[in-house]
Amino acid sequence: MSYAMMVKENIRKHPELKIIDAHKLYKEKFNSISERAFYQTFSRMVKAGEIMRLTKGVYCIPKKSRYGVIISSEKNILEYYLGSKNTNGVVVGYRMYNKYKLTTQVSKNVEIYSNATLQEKKNIKNVSINKVNIRFDESTIRLIELLEVLQNYKKIEDLNKSNLIKFIENRVKYYEKRILDRLIKTVGYKKSTLASLKNILDYYGRENIINEYLNGTSNYNALRMEELNELTS
Repeated sequence: MSYAMMVKENIRKHPELKIIDAHKLYKEKFNSISERAFYQTFSRMVKAGEIMRLTKGVYCIPKKSRYGVIISSEKNILEYYLGSKNTNGVVVGYRMYNKYKLTTQVSKNVEIYSNATLQEKKNIKNVSINKVNIRFDESTIRLIELLEVLQNYKKIEDLNKSNLIKFIENRVKYYEKRILDRLIKTVGYKKSTLASLKNILDYYGRENIINEYLNGTSNYNALRMEELNELTS
């Protein structure tokens, strides 16, 4: 069997509408052949109508119905890059803010962090995917959500401060130093965000050593629970 046929057979085994990340497929299974030959096979299959190109390097086997040809939807894209049990990524941005009722604003676009891509940043239709090389478990996901809100809360339109307090109270229990260390290295968060996290942990009596990331002489413009509670009382 030729290399081209091997690539074709592998592609054809993918379920309809499931994302086919050509770059990842090449690196994981076909790096013994030339990239040119590998991608030429994709081009031929696109011309033959066997697969559809969603964006550069990303394809799917379309589903054909009596209403026409259907390609991967937002749901299919998220299933691939987040994983069926959210073990490959997390949704951030306004979709996440709205999910937790921090705002009534709804975004058509979706921002996610994912370990299921080999490229630093990728946009597929309305989904923006940012590469993060970490293992996603519940504690990691919840701490990312908290840090994302702390980093952006001043810019969230129509922010519901009462729900923000509830959100913070729920997320505090997921703090772990080892997880924060990893997120600082892989995602990167501003010092003002870490200062906000320290203020919150101190307020709820959670032991932490976040000072090691901060400059003791700096006056960070950080969130304070006391002030937030005053605004909602």
